[in-house]
Amino acid sequence: MIIREKRIVLPAILALLLLLAAAAIPLPASAEAEPAAVEAATVDELLKAIAPNTVITLTGRSYNLTEARGYGVYGSKYYGWNEIYDDGWELEIDDVDNLTIRAEKPGVEIVTVPRYACVMKFDNCRALTLEGFTCGHTDGAGFCTGAVINLTGCRDVSVTGCDLYGCGTYGLEIDRSRGVHALNTTIRDCSYGALWANAGADILLDNCTVYGIEGYSGIFSYSGCRDCAVINTLVRSCASSSLMEANASRSITLAGCEVSGNTFNGMFLCSVNPVTVDGCAFKNNTCAYGWYDEQWRTSERVVDPDGKAYEDAALEALTLTKDVKWSAPAEAAPVEAPAPSEDGMIHVRTVDELLASIGPDTSVYLENGVYNLSEAAGYGTDAGEYYDWMPCYDGPGLVIRNVQNLKIVGASPIMASIVAEPRYADVLSFENCGGIRLEGFTAGHSAGVSECAGGVLNFMGTDGVTIENCSLYGCGVLGVSAANCSNMDIRFTEIHHCSYGAFSFDGCRSVNIERCNIHDIPGNFYQIYDCRKVTVDGKEMA
Repeated sequence: MIIREKRIVLPAILALLLLLAAAAIPLPASAEAEPAAVEAATVDELLKAIAPNTVITLTGRSYNLTEARGYGVYGSKYYGWNEIYDDGWELEIDDVDNLTIRAEKPGVEIVTVPRYACVMKFDNCRALTLEGFTCGHTDGAGFCTGAVINLTGCRDVSVTGCDLYGCGTYGLEIDRSRGVHALNTTIRDCSYGALWANAGADILLDNCTVYGIEGYSGIFSYSGCRDCAVINTLVRSCASSSLMEANASRSITLAGCEVSGNTFNGMFLCSVNPVTVDGCAFKNNTCAYGWYDEQWRTSERVVDPDGKAYEDAALEALTLTKDVKWSAPAEAAPVEAPAPSEDGMIHVRTVDELLASIGPDTSVYLENGVYNLSEAAGYGTDAGEYYDWMPCYDGPGLVIRNVQNLKIVGASPIMASIVAEPRYADVLSFENCGGIRLEGFTAGHSAGVSECAGGVLNFMGTDGVTIENCSLYGCGVLGVSAANCSNMDIRFTEIHHCSYGAFSFDGCRSVNIERCNIHDIPGNFYQIYDCRKVTVDGKEMA
């Protein structure tokens, strides 16, 4: 539950009418671009000033969010309070563009008391600047499960000259965000790690200092991310499972960093793709399992800038390169859906064209090839009108929502396939859809060494599904899973090598399965819970 202010009075209504009338009069471009400059000496003044196109200068010394007069009671259009587990509230700033919060002088601190709250949480903000202040949870008993700064669905964020400290779980917790740069910032004494990023892109730590982390994951953890780097950074006196953990991520770089006096299980733990290491110095570290934390799963070997895997001795012999430069690749222009062909179908050749074509009353034809969802230009960060990405442990999964009458068709299962890399994600999920037809293609997880926890096709609250002449394969746990769906018709489809079963239906009705080829699946093929009229080759199962 998030609490916001909802007071409407007559003067406010009159003011709104005047604003609407004034909106017809264009302002000069310079007036529109000039940000408002506000000084805030107290926590109440800070909260009151939160608004788009605003520079807030912190002129006081300490800003304890739990001491705000409206703490947990009311907010504004741009911030509110999330109720959290340990009888407290979490500040959430939403939908604010071009906001700067900076300290006038060193020593300024923003703090909160509840351990389950992030100190500052930003959701769907753009062009955000945080500069020159200290931020963390107050001293006290209890173990934190909230981060210091959380960024969800944000873009173009600068964290400069800040001091982020535990007991917060992570100094920076980044979810589905792009263009997050932390510069000249200290992250210390956190209980999980310094940085955690999910489904992000262009995330940079440059000239930072990290110390005193005693965590359970990588000091830097990436899941389903791309084009991220830690450069020119000192990591010292930490104890954690690894220095860097990268799951189903690509183009992750560690360069120009000094890593000294730390204790890890292994320095790196990378799945699917390797991490690039260049110009780093590793000194006086203790690693229980060597360079790679492989007690739970196999790690990809880290590589040099040319993509060649390092030998252990070569990693040990690396020397520090100072003032490394790095920048993410330029963001590509959005891919547009191709125009329908004479057959009335949209013929796609890339995964980006496939995503751009998702919409109601649409037939999509998969030209021959492999459509790897994890290779989409906007993988994990960019959403369309009818799809977005579900965060999962090792990377985001595609969810198609609120679409009526969508058909995805290939020539045959041996000619076209849709794959996903994250093992915890379903390959394709449909939510609140209707009239979905999937035909003539293969779907599954890409080849890999770890077991899956996600399925292949998943449907939620969807009416009217046809799956015909497809091949659904493991390591997905289930070939087809559905909850609260109706009128499903699954025919002439191969389902194989899934680890839990072929089908799972929960709260569904009118499901018909006909002449499917199910093989190499352990245990019960059919898992049926609280369903009506489920038939397999004419035999009623429920």
